[in-house]
Amino acid sequence: MQTKHHPCAKLLISALAVSPLLFISAANAASEHNPEHDIDIYYDDLTHLVTQDGNTHLKIEMRLQTRFSTPFESNPKTIDDLQADAISSFGLNRARFKVGGNFYRPWIKLKYEYDLNSSQTLDARITLEHSEQFQFRFGRMKAHYNPERVTSSKDQQFVDRSMVNDYFTLDRQQGISFLGRLNKGSALDLNYLFDVFNGTGREGDNENDKFMYVARLQSNFLGEKVSSAMGDLRISQKPIAHIAVAASTNESRYTRFSTSSPTQVNDLPEHDESDGYKLEQWMVDAAYRYQGFSFQAEYHNKDITDQYNVNLTETLNMTGYYAQAGFFPHTLMANIPEQLELAARYSTVDPDTSIDGNDQREYLVAANWFFNGHRSKLTADIGRYEIDDELTDNTVAENRVRVQYDVSF
Repeated sequence: MQTKHHPCAKLLISALAVSPLLFISAANAASEHNPEHDIDIYYDDLTHLVTQDGNTHLKIEMRLQTRFSTPFESNPKTIDDLQADAISSFGLNRARFKVGGNFYRPWIKLKYEYDLNSSQTLDARITLEHSEQFQFRFGRMKAHYNPERVTSSKDQQFVDRSMVNDYFTLDRQQGISFLGRLNKGSALDLNYLFDVFNGTGREGDNENDKFMYVARLQSNFLGEKVSSAMGDLRISQKPIAHIAVAASTNESRYTRFSTSSPTQVNDLPEHDESDGYKLEQWMVDAAYRYQGFSFQAEYHNKDITDQYNVNLTETLNMTGYYAQAGFFPHTLMANIPEQLELAARYSTVDPDTSIDGNDQREYLVAANWFFNGHRSKLTADIGRYEIDDELTDNTVAENRVRVQYDVSF
């Protein structure tokens, strides 16, 4: 690759100051007198710091996401949310600094992500990839559970994730992970992942002697792995698919996890006991890509048990699923621009299966215009949100419009 110097040296110096890991890498490389350890810097959509021997290759990236929403921003969970006064707003939803790549050796992979909006470290992990069959990861990371959450928000087909994610995601946690891929390229192509976490959220220390356990087994039965990025931007010339199952168990005072902090589903109170709630959940998911068409779906089941019978006298069971599909119209009509993608999604959640007539539903259509793949795109979606009222046997509904621009550089 032809090397050219970054046009903004001051920005690079600022980036070095922000990330301690990057500063250490650069300092170590600079201290070596071997020319193979000299640092090369170039820019091609993002900044690269590379030693001549290739043992360190870090990619430095900034990402901004701005959004307009009306008449509400967050996914509604109650009838009061739908009936609240309309608010139309612009927002800088994400402003993030990222560093990723190999560090010190080609098989030592680093990922660091910092949220400038909230001044919080989101990801800080190292993966030892000495072999594809067995890898080890430790630090702060997303749990290897539902693909919709694992996929970066910049790689989504819609402005944001479905309402299903709000109830069932395990989000970011701290701990270790064992992962790998077996029988690559065959009908028995498998990905396996097993996580052990504190189980108290992104920054949480463990509060008892219990851990969160997460297991996932994925069959890439056509011999190729589906990309985590949504959509089929590369217009795959042969079908790619997977089907997977995952399960998790955890004992803590929390029943819901998000990037900001661990909280509660269905407005349950925070438990006084550190192992007050026991979560047992499982899911199945599938994905497919072929010639510009993409499909993916997840089904979730979650049980919440109050182990001290203080806030729940019976186990709370909830279910939910979503299905979404997208395609590039130019694959059917050549005169339609290649940058345009259309997509649709249906989501539904039953937050308490013991109660009839309390379901929540989302109907969504979206359009993407790709200036530079997922690295620079404009997304617009229109959604209808419905919540059943079990007291009146009526359904309350509201529409929402969102427009978003996401850029990484």
